[in-house]
Amino acid sequence: MRLVVGRELKKNLRSIKGLILLVISLLGASATAFRLRAIEIDVQGLPDATPEVIHELKAEVIKQAFYHDAAVADYLANAPLKLVLIFFLAVWLSPMLVTLMGFDLVSSETQYRTARYWTVRTRRGSYFFGKFLGLWAVMGAVTFVMHLLTWIVVLARGEAGLGETLSWGIRFWLFALPVSAIWCGLATFLGSLFRTPILSLLTICLTFALIFFFGFAIDAIVSAGSKGVDHVTWLTYIYPNTYDAWLASPLAYRAGLGFLICLGYAGLPTAAGALIFARRDI
Repeated sequence: MRLVVGRELKKNLRSIKGLILLVISLLGASATAFRLRAIEIDVQGLPDATPEVIHELKAEVIKQAFYHDAAVADYLANAPLKLVLIFFLAVWLSPMLVTLMGFDLVSSETQYRTARYWTVRTRRGSYFFGKFLGLWAVMGAVTFVMHLLTWIVVLARGEAGLGETLSWGIRFWLFALPVSAIWCGLATFLGSLFRTPILSLLTICLTFALIFFFGFAIDAIVSAGSKGVDHVTWLTYIYPNTYDAWLASPLAYRAGLGFLICLGYAGLPTAAGALIFARRDI
């Protein structure tokens, strides 16, 4: 697995895809840092604004724009708002970034049967899990670049000190990793079912689009508070990006439960893909 992970990191971060993802990351971080000022609160423009008032306003913006959980919004209001925005953006962009990076993860090597050379040196299960971990590591590196640029902007603008920026920034980056693991697991599984990368790409795109719009629709229904909403609330657990609020919760048991759910959600399709791959003719 170590060999496969190392190869995936080198291959992807040096490739055209890696450069494209880097550009997307930089654009995303720049948009968060400079173009989403309409969401930010200009606290200097508030007359006689006390720290308590500023905190309440930030919590309300976060609650209305991103997380409907009042406890999570109140907790995240302690962080610089730009760091909250980049956390939300990194989670929101995860499906697209994973699709671009992982659609040909296994299919390209089964198409030309280069996977045979790897399976001579390693077990098929190790090879498959190495592919998943490699994709996850690449995603971690890409999202870190997004976060790092925002940290630099926050420090340059004097919006927070070095300690506060790093403390919250590292936490937000770590919160995003388990969610991206789910998308990586799904992409690795779906992409491995085909020998042709284009079929893998279309399948992953279609599946992720259905999951995304499903989650968006359920979230809209729950947010509207319609009659009978309690009967569909459980459907939000199917949508991977639901768990970013769990991971960012100030309650340790809820954050831990969200972490375990993310690991299980990512592990199930990866394990299923490894079992199928172990029995395939490659």
